[in-house]
Amino acid sequence: MEKKLEPAKEGKEVIPGKLAVKVIAMPADTNADGDIFGGWILSNMDAAAALIARDRAKTRVATVAINNMTFHRPASVGDCIECWGEVVKVGTTSVTVRI
Repeated sequence: MEKKLEPAKEGKEVIPGKLAVKVIAMPADTNADGDIFGGWILSNMDAAAALIARDRAKTRVATVAINNMTFHRPASVGDCIECWGEVVKVGTTSVTVRI
């Protein structure tokens, strides 16, 4: 059920789903090279997925697996990190969320 991102009128991507988390990267979130630590970004993505899954499940949820993650470029202090997501599959006892 993979959706393709389509170009918007102004050359920006159209992101499927809804905004779940929006946060500003701070100096305390940097790694030894001065970029934002990937684990901090991944943690925010996990929180976004949990919010979306909880809305769908109407109960407590837990992350079981992350199937794929790719960083395309480094994030810097002051960058606004947005995590958009959507439910892509619902099972009997599981919800698959794409962030």
